[in-house]
Amino acid sequence: MSLRVVIVDDHLIVLDGLRRMIETAENAWVVVTCRSAFDAIEAIDREQIDLVVVDLRMPGMSGLEFIHYIRTRWPDLPIVVLTADISDEELAIAMQYRVNGIVLKEQAPTIFLNCLRTVATGGTYFMDRNMACALDRLRERESKYNVLLQALTPREVEVSRLAADGLRSRAIGDELGISPGTVKLHLHSIYGKLGISTRVELANLAKRQWMTNETRS
Repeated sequence: MSLRVVIVDDHLIVLDGLRRMIETAENAWVVVTCRSAFDAIEAIDREQIDLVVVDLRMPGMSGLEFIHYIRTRWPDLPIVVLTADISDEELAIAMQYRVNGIVLKEQAPTIFLNCLRTVATGGTYFMDRNMACALDRLRERESKYNVLLQALTPREVEVSRLAADGLRSRAIGDELGISPGTVKLHLHSIYGKLGISTRVELANLAKRQWMTNETRS
């Protein structure tokens, strides 16, 4: 099986090293290396690609923004994240965007190549011990949030979605046909049930939960 790869990283030395590494594998070659997400999008649109390798931290469009865009245009294109480090929040978003593998740059080249082979054959690859612990934390947190969200009434869910989208109380009221005061009462109830106190926390929670559902649908 052939494997045509695009690499996206803003460091030339990394691009050159990854190209050499990938092309040591049988039937694998790098179609193009890109220093920005915008260049990569043009390349993917132009070339026949089997897999994308992307760093998270890049100027302009970030790696996560790039992955989100890829998922809207090419939802089934395999994506491997190769990064120096990844926070729990970044990991949560990457999983929501259905990345197929994550490898830390400190890991051995054989780990990276094993990841590419696994992903190319339809598997997923998340083997780092620290990452496995982070995934366990995320699953535990999401399980707790799912229970909390089930406590919201249908109207509270509507208010939550609109508030998370940045609408103020008056705009939410206009949208739902209720008064701003009633909106504030709903928000007070929502905050209490979810154990939060601000719209920012509500937006972050909505991003984790509802965006996941939209991505999977």
